[in-house]
This record gives sequence, C-alpha cells and structure tokens, in this order.
Amino acid sequence: MKTLRYYTYFITLLSALLLASCDKEVLDENPFHMGDSADKMFDKPDNIAAANKGLYDALQNAEFLGGRAQIYVDIRGLDVNPATFFGQMSVFSNSASDGVTETAWQGAYRTVNEANTFLVGIEKAKSHNIITEEEYKVYTSDARFIRGVVFFYALNLWGQMYVQDSENLGIPLVLRPFDGITAFTEAPLVKRASIDESYKQILEDLLYAASNLPPKRNDAYEGLATATSGAANALLSRVYLYMKNYDKAIEHADKVTDHKLGETTLSALNSPSESPEVIFFVAMNSDDNPNTNNALGQHYGSTKRADITVSSNYINLLSDTDARKKECLHYEKDSKTWYCNKYRKGSSDWAPVIRYAEVLLNKAEALAQKESDVSEEAIKLLNEVHQRSDATKTYTKANFANKSELIDEILLERRRELAFEGHGSFDLFRNAKGIPPGRGAATAAAIDYPSNYFALPIPSHDIDKSKGNLIQNKGY
Repeated sequence: MKTLRYYTYFITLLSALLLASCDKEVLDENPFHMGDSADKMFDKPDNIAAANKGLYDALQNAEFLGGRAQIYVDIRGLDVNPATFFGQMSVFSNSASDGVTETAWQGAYRTVNEANTFLVGIEKAKSHNIITEEEYKVYTSDARFIRGVVFFYALNLWGQMYVQDSENLGIPLVLRPFDGITAFTEAPLVKRASIDESYKQILEDLLYAASNLPPKRNDAYEGLATATSGAANALLSRVYLYMKNYDKAIEHADKVTDHKLGETTLSALNSPSESPEVIFFVAMNSDDNPNTNNALGQHYGSTKRADITVSSNYINLLSDTDARKKECLHYEKDSKTWYCNKYRKGSSDWAPVIRYAEVLLNKAEALAQKESDVSEEAIKLLNEVHQRSDATKTYTKANFANKSELIDEILLERRRELAFEGHGSFDLFRNAKGIPPGRGAATAAAIDYPSNYFALPIPSHDIDKSKGNLIQNKGY
C-alpha cells in the first residue's frame, strides 16, 4: 500500500523521467523507471541524479516553455501578424473557456508541481544523509530555478505588469506538490498572490539558485541546457528590470561573466550548443514533445506549418545593411510574405529563455533609466549589440536629445535583436505601451495602455472548482 500511495504522489515526476530516457543528448540514459517504488527514487545518488535530469525534461512542456509560452508573448506584440492557429490569443479576445489558454496554464503548473515534488524528495534524501550538503544545495537550486522561471512567464501572462506595493492579483504561488487526493481537496483552495508577492517569490527562487548553482556544469552542453549561477543572475537582471529596480538589474547583469556575443544573432538560435552567447535555453531533439504541433521551427518555418508571419512593422525596423534582415528573416516572393528564419531545425530547435545579448540590453536600459542625463555607458552597450549586425551605424550622445529618446532606441533594439524569442508583448506592456490600431487589419482597433486584456483569463475550469478562492482577471 505504501508503494501505491507514493506512486500517486510522484506520478508527474516519474512521467518526466520516462520522457527523459529519449533525451540522450542531455539526460541520463538510465533514468528512474515507473515500475520502481517512488521511495527508491531518492534512496541513492544515481537515482537522484536521474530525477534531477528529469526536472529539465519537465521544463520542455509542449504547452508552455517548450516554445508555446514564447510564441504567446510574441503573437500579442507588434512584430508578427495575428496568428489564427492560436485561437483568439493574438487579438486579445480570449475567453475563460479558451482551450489554448487552458492548456498553457496547465502546462505551467504541471512543471511547477514536478519541481515541488522533487524538492520534497530531495529534502528527505538530505535528512537520510544520502547526499552531501553541497549536492543538496545544487539540486534544490535546479528545482527552484525552474520554478522561478515558470512563475515569471506565468505571472506576466496571467497578471498585469509590476507596480510596487500594488494589490493587483498575480498568480497562485503553489509551493508544494499535490497528489491524487489533495489535487481535488487542497489545491482548489490556493488563492492568487498579489503582483508584489509573486515577484518576491520569483526573486527568492532565483536568488537562491544564483547563490548555490555552479558557474559551469561538467560539460559545455549541460551548461546551456541546465542552470548555472550565470543563468540565474541573467534572469535576475531581467526580473529586476521589470520591477524597475535598475541598480539591482545592473548588479546582476554584471555578474554574468562567462558569456560573450556570438558571431551572429542567428548562430545563437541555430546552433545554441556551440554559441558563447547562449546562457539558458530549453534543449530539444526530434523525439521531444513539441514535434510537428508545438515546436518553434514548425510554427515559424515558411516550409513547415508556417502559422506565424512577420509584420511589416518589424520589417521596417531593420535597415538593408542590418544582417538580421538577411539571416533571421525569409521572404517568400510568391506570397509576398516574410517569415522568421531563426528556427531552422523544424522539430528540434531549442526554445530560448535568455542569451547574452539580452543581458547587455537589460543593463543598457537600466543605465538609461536611472541616469538623469543621456547615459554614455548605455550607448556603448547599445552599439555593442547593434554593430554586430550593422557596423554602418554608430550611436553617439548627439543622437539623443534626452534620456527618453535613448530608452526608446534601446527598446527598438530589443525588438530588432530579440524578436520571436518571447519578449514582444512583455516589453510593450512593462513600458506602458499598448497596441496601435490597424494591427493585422486596417479595421483593427487600438488596445490602449492600460488594458484588462493584457492579462490572459484564468481558465474557467479552475475558477469553477476553486470554490471562490481563485479570482478571475477583470474583464472576463
């Protein structure tokens, strides 16, 4: 009976481990198997190592950070045309019963539950002296890094943008696992935290990871597909930037010291395991979950599903001398349509989370925001990113009448450089920018800032079973 009881408790993590057996490039070839008692999962170091690898497989969730979350952020921005394949997501007309939104929500919290389940198990392993204190800290950091990353994306999809001390609702902060019984009795009682509380939890998870993860893993490949202290600090530079804590954003950007810009923007996306720029991506191969239905390369690829096309708004940002126009885009002459060309492997493109170009732009924006005058250091960082792709353009202080003009240019550079990687609508909304009229069609109305519809609806299925504890976002 004990094995059966724990089998239910550990079902999601065990499932991840079974999937891990396919990832021979990243994950152990001998993961823990479903037929074994869950008590044995944490009873010896080899099993714990396999379970740890399974955490990263869980992050590949096909409906969330396996690529869909990044797509949802961008199709709600300005750089791609509204994509009908994803229902009403890209035109801000989701309903609470929308299946696309519901599966994304479920995907996020499934990964969170697997991280929480691992944290419970690793605590037991430590108490039984199966692992050392140092191993415990690293394993715990892996799980908390993953949870913090998922919470960040979930918060910015289902909550409004950060305002200090705001009581606006964030997300449910699920910090322990639910089994087959408590999933129906206790999970529905979890309430939404405030935006401020949600960000505090994200910071707590990522700061723990930054303090306890190693700067490098055993091999270069794992250092890009599994977390490092540099990855945690890179994410912290982004989180603090969103919170408008510019000093902290700069501090953590400066702690990312083991990376540099690659030869081209495309090289980071097309060959992430070989790029010095990649800090943390969700690794994929052709056997993984996204396959032909969810992979980034399938949705963006002009010769694949081709569900997403690039807007003229984005094309107009790039000069003809900008290498990103040639390398990262593809023009179909017959249909007169532009496509993203960053993802060329169809079903095995890695899903981007953060790379060094963003860290430089995070710091540039933070410097530009905090200085009273036009920041020359921010201009230097802006040039570093821009001139990799377009050496004909050099920004100087004379180009900017005031700090606001510099900030606007840095935000435009973020669009040029980070387009189609999961930043589009987040960067707009956090800077109090809405959607202008005519997006996708001449008759499309503007979505002015602020708007209730920047936040996606909480799925009605979860609202209904929450017994009044889970409050719906305004407007739905």
